Amino acid sequence: MSWTIREATVDDISELVALRREMFEAMGFDDAVTLDRACVAARAYFAEHMSTGAFRVWVAVSSGADGDDTGREAGSGETGTCCGRDVTPGKSDGELIASIGLVVHSVPPSPCSLVGRVGYIMNLVTLPAHRRNGIAAALLDRVLDVVRSEGIPIASLHATRIGRGIYEQAGFDVDEELPEMRLTLS
Repeated sequence: MSWTIREATVDDISELVALRREMFEAMGFDDAVTLDRACVAARAYFAEHMSTGAFRVWVAVSSGADGDDTGREAGSGETGTCCGRDVTPGKSDGELIASIGLVVHSVPPSPCSLVGRVGYIMNLVTLPAHRRNGIAAALLDRVLDVVRSEGIPIASLHATRIGRGIYEQAGFDVDEELPEMRLTLS
């Protein structure tokens, strides 16, 4: 099976919503009514924020079977093949099998970020049948390349216990001095 990575468009919203639902189901959310409501809200968010560029998404798209399902796709935007995988940007002749999102937040400058910008990475999900093929790592590499190229000094994210390893391999760690705390208000 080969696959490509490309930036998603608003035409991909239905499939992106389905991938997001898959992510929440894999995290253990099983209330169909709540998931349906979350999908409606996600569809509206994607439509509004993808069209302005405030929320950017990259997807992996299957492009048939070539018998090679080992190795990993290069995440740097090359055209051609890498490890048996087609990496031609913009090619999309198959099913969306994985996605990753990025929001760049404007924050007050600090000693950690004099430019006052933080990249927040979210929604990294791969369909179960396509996991363990390097797709998630390639998507993460692609987004980290974008963050670096835009001069954003910090990338942050929330990781599930199951997904934490891929982020640790990419160099993410937990700062015990500044752990995130959360209060749910509604």
